[in-house]
Amino acid sequence: MQFLKRFLDFYIFSNIHVALGAFCFVKVSLLTQGVYSSDTAYFVFFSTIISYNFIRFTNISTTKNWVTNWYFQYKTLLILVLVLSGIGSLFFFLKLNWNAIFVLIPFVLLTFFYGVKLPGFSKSFRKIAGLKIFLIALCYAGITVLVPLIQNEIEISLFGWMLFLQRFIFVLLITLPFDIRDVGFDSVSLMTIPQYFGIRNTKIIGVVMGVLVLLLEQLFHFQNFVIVLFVTGLSVVLLLRSSKKQSNYYSSFWVEAIPILWMLLLKVDLIFGA
Repeated sequence: MQFLKRFLDFYIFSNIHVALGAFCFVKVSLLTQGVYSSDTAYFVFFSTIISYNFIRFTNISTTKNWVTNWYFQYKTLLILVLVLSGIGSLFFFLKLNWNAIFVLIPFVLLTFFYGVKLPGFSKSFRKIAGLKIFLIALCYAGITVLVPLIQNEIEISLFGWMLFLQRFIFVLLITLPFDIRDVGFDSVSLMTIPQYFGIRNTKIIGVVMGVLVLLLEQLFHFQNFVIVLFVTGLSVVLLLRSSKKQSNYYSSFWVEAIPILWMLLLKVDLIFGA
């Protein structure tokens, strides 16, 4: 049991789990367009591992003590994961077409300066009041919707932009439990949504976000409405049950698992619903 716990901890806290979620978000985007296989998802998987660990390392001084201790305890293994992820990311990056790379660049820069302050500025994007959650959602939506669609030569029509908007709102929704968890830890200067509006109002805002996700689905019929209703409803339930004293696994594992479940449900629907 102790081995399984260490394995699960490494899987989660090395950011492999969140990278798998990003991979699944790409697959969900492509399945809406009838694309069943694409190397873009693998690029997003490996680059997400690198991005999240880069941001964590650049903000190590403001990270919770137990996370910092865990990082240094598994430093050698983490370096190995990062090296392999770097190789994988480069391999699949070289398969991207120029249009996809052009769209990717702004999101790469946003991610980089999310962790590192801009030249001439006193802080990184992450530390600008009220900006953190929106940058996360923007980068997720861009990298898991726009880049894969363009890579697969799918025109970004109104449908594509509305899918981008739906993903942006959905990522905002599933990021709120993390902000609630960190409300007592984050610097008050960050002005996260729970810090500004309070936890109760944050949950109300999240419910409104869930309604907007479903409204967009009803209007544009991206995929099976029942599946979107289920994953959105589950996201709202997890948000409503979230608290400042949630366990280390509540958001980092269960909330982050939602895009994985979403992709699996779509796969099952494709197999048995046809």
